[in-house]
Amino acid sequence: GINAEYGGTAAAAACPLTSTKCYMPKFIEFTGFASGVKYGCGECPKDTTAETCGTCEGTSAAEGCNKKKETGADFECNNWSFDDKTKKFKPAETKTTCKRLKATNIACNMPSEAATKETYTSTSTCGPCKTAEKDKGCKECDKALCNKAAEKKDDDKKDDDKKDGDKKDDAKKDSATAVTSLLMPVIAMMNALF
Repeated sequence: GINAEYGGTAAAAACPLTSTKCYMPKFIEFTGFASGVKYGCGECPKDTTAETCGTCEGTSAAEGCNKKKETGADFECNNWSFDDKTKKFKPAETKTTCKRLKATNIACNMPSEAATKETYTSTSTCGPCKTAEKDKGCKECDKALCNKAAEKKDDDKKDDDKKDGDKKDDAKKDSATAVTSLLMPVIAMMNALF
């Protein structure tokens, strides 16, 4: 098996010929390889846990079973935070880098518009929604950074454009009134002189 430093990056050393059991760091989907666990021969060391270290049984001592798992390209997901004042989730200004195995599809999750602290409990926006929360308080998507706040609908944009147009019309009326107020005394004075 591989008897190497963290992540399998150091040179491998031979295990005893009698050893077919190997250990290795577990890959935690969307988080990466567990830190602090080496690749080695035999059972997981006592200072590791079942969540961070895994074992395998090889077919021969010459061919270790603890080969490093092949990873896919990292991707990012947008983060969200809960606003205690509005009692709604809002986009955060940070992103999370997500780690995956080669065969794992890209997935990001986010709170739905009606989500509460009880219906959206994800601690990471990497990966799909928790099964119990999908379509209740959680939405998921399948591209990097796809979990962003919804853009305004066309009707909302038209309303905003109309409001902007109304403001421009008001500004035009205000400037016309200002010009008229300035010119009226000048016209009156010219009439009085001629």
